[in-house]
Amino acid sequence: MSLPEDVITKALDLALSSGSSYAEVRYQVDVVRLVNVRNGVLQSLSSYSYGGISVRVLVDGMWGFAATSNTDWESVRDAVGRAVSLARSVARLRRRKVTIGKERLARITYDVSQRVRVEDLSNEYLIKYLSELDAHARVEPRIRVRNLYLSTTITEKLIITSDGAHVRSRVPRVYLFGSLIAYDPQSGSAQRNIEFGGSGGFEVLSGVDGEVDREVSAIRDVLDKARPLPHDEVMDVVLSPELAGIMVHESIGHPLELDRIMGREGAEAGESYARPDYLGSYRIGSELVTIIDDPTIPNSYGFYLVDEEGVTARPRFLVRNGVINEFLMNREYASYIGLSSNAAARASEFDKEPIPRMANTYLAPGNWKPEEIIRETKRGLYIASYTEWNIDDKRWFGRYGGFEAYYIENGDLKYMVREPFIEVDTKTLWSNVDAVANDLRFYPGTCGKGNPEQGVPVYLGGPTFRVANVRVLKAPR
Repeated sequence: MSLPEDVITKALDLALSSGSSYAEVRYQVDVVRLVNVRNGVLQSLSSYSYGGISVRVLVDGMWGFAATSNTDWESVRDAVGRAVSLARSVARLRRRKVTIGKERLARITYDVSQRVRVEDLSNEYLIKYLSELDAHARVEPRIRVRNLYLSTTITEKLIITSDGAHVRSRVPRVYLFGSLIAYDPQSGSAQRNIEFGGSGGFEVLSGVDGEVDREVSAIRDVLDKARPLPHDEVMDVVLSPELAGIMVHESIGHPLELDRIMGREGAEAGESYARPDYLGSYRIGSELVTIIDDPTIPNSYGFYLVDEEGVTARPRFLVRNGVINEFLMNREYASYIGLSSNAAARASEFDKEPIPRMANTYLAPGNWKPEEIIRETKRGLYIASYTEWNIDDKRWFGRYGGFEAYYIENGDLKYMVREPFIEVDTKTLWSNVDAVANDLRFYPGTCGKGNPEQGVPVYLGGPTFRVANVRVLKAPR
């Protein structure tokens, strides 16, 4: 579809003349290719384009939202009418009227460059790429299932708001997911999921073959060398960048989404331990803990320069030196607490409303080297990768299962540990951080939230760090 700017402008004018105090119109098209190779054999190959125009209006203190996949004027005009009608029909039932703050809005065009353009790659090339990656995993015959998925997506948007935002963007993304399942008659099974990706061209997957080799080696070691801890105990735990990423995402990022804090997500994605009055006053971690969400990181999987409401993105310091410093906010929820949006409004597709979301969330690096942290640990556990995680509805109590893990004694990695689990609440986790390394690394993911659910691309990351006095559980029988 071509960018229908004249239709969007007419739609804004119609929304305002129909009684809207604010209106935004977003055109979005996602062009997607998907390839799945299982055990070296092509399972599926598909491509599709999904797009259209959405209209969101504010009428009598209530939102109305509608979308259409047709960009002709008649369809868009009908969408405007539905959005206005929906807002009016429920406005009288809402006790708290919606307000939005006045923001400094963007007028910008941006395009993420590609060294190897994904649209120029043939289907045969992508199939061959996955088949060659499969060969790297096939060298370990006990890996019985090798399921590899590759997606390329080019997202094109045009966002215009009635109060002055005008944003065009084009962002290509590449994502690779692999599930490797191994079985040994003596030691049992081992499963590892791996993810790679970012924004840009196919070059974002550079070096993935070496990463797969390393994962295969770790699976082999888990099967051959790992043994369970003799008993549960409390010890210091050194956690890798991969563990840092999932922990900041689940225990800090989600609970600091302001719509969740104020109850909107309660019946959908859960609640939060945080309250609005925690801002700037509640200590959740040690002085070494600074956690940032930054959409502007170049080539990141969650990259954007402007959110869906036209607000310019910037790094958001969710936790600064251990204290909750900033929530993830869109224009509506920021106005409820007297602040300005920090550009957290995101929507996964054209027919989804923008809501507060994470982008690229990470624990800020410190001054230690990873090997120094291990060397300075008298007795503990080093977890290099995980298999699973669970966290409660308020994001307070978490449980994380290790995959590649080692027992530390007097600064040395003594032996490989089989399936350790750690159980820790959010405040203890971050308050007991006593060393943070400088090896910042990111991992791609898809973050789910909303009703209907929206999955948006994100980065999860951090450096190696150490947490004192954590409850570690031996492998379940």
